[in-house]
Amino acid sequence: MILILGGARSGKSSKAAEIARSHDEVIYLATGVPTDAEMENRIARHRRDRPDSWKTIEEPVEVGEVMKRLESESFSGAVILDCLGFWLSNTMREVELDGPGELEDFVQHKVTEELGLARGANFELLVVSNEVGMGVIPQSSAGRRFRDALGRANQAVGRLAESVYLMVAGFPLQLK
Repeated sequence: MILILGGARSGKSSKAAEIARSHDEVIYLATGVPTDAEMENRIARHRRDRPDSWKTIEEPVEVGEVMKRLESESFSGAVILDCLGFWLSNTMREVELDGPGELEDFVQHKVTEELGLARGANFELLVVSNEVGMGVIPQSSAGRRFRDALGRANQAVGRLAESVYLMVAGFPLQLK
């Protein structure tokens, strides 16, 4: 497992694609949901940028089920999960949680349980995520909860991953 973090337009997805190209087979696990025209355009651009030989699985919430299925099929290529933030956001909409501690516990468990399935798998999982610890503090309570949850999720994936990269202006800095 490899975690690739960075800010907006830092080169995260490009780095994941570069690593994935060393495999014969690549699955792109897309978690984004087209919520407006701008997001539809982003998703369309990502689709155009992927090689035709790559298989795309669009799954906004049940990432663990995809991991189980790929393992049962003995898939042995690369899986790009793009991105952890969308998956987390989509998942958070599906559950009712009271306080920040409960949310952070949920995130730790969800990430460790579902992405941890890839640790013993035959495939290489490349997790793309936004680094949220260097940005401004969101004004809304919901924004702060999401930022905190994604920060915790990034830490959980970082502990599971063999390698961690931070992308800055298109350049990778290997952290682990």
